[in-house]
Amino acid sequence: MSSYYLRFVGAEQLPKILSEFDFEHFFHLTPEDVAVIEERFRADYRLGPALQLVLLRAAGRPLDRFVVVPKTLLRYVTDALGMTGASIASLRSI
Repeated sequence: MSSYYLRFVGAEQLPKILSEFDFEHFFHLTPEDVAVIEERFRADYRLGPALQLVLLRAAGRPLDRFVVVPKTLLRYVTDALGMTGASIASLRSI
């Protein structure tokens, strides 16, 4: 396997801008993921578990290891969950 596919593994910081390729290959939420999150969490608590899931898959680290989550990643996850855009001051608010 190419090391390119491991480029986010172990990262404690993500680039400010992520490409469509990054979303498709590293931060993708499947319809099954979305269905499980919607089934198990209330609407106002879905963003945290979804971010946790994509970051664990891409970087192998939990959400609390990241200081900042790129706005593009927040937008992608909220769109995948069918939520309105998230505007947060810190990860603690998630």
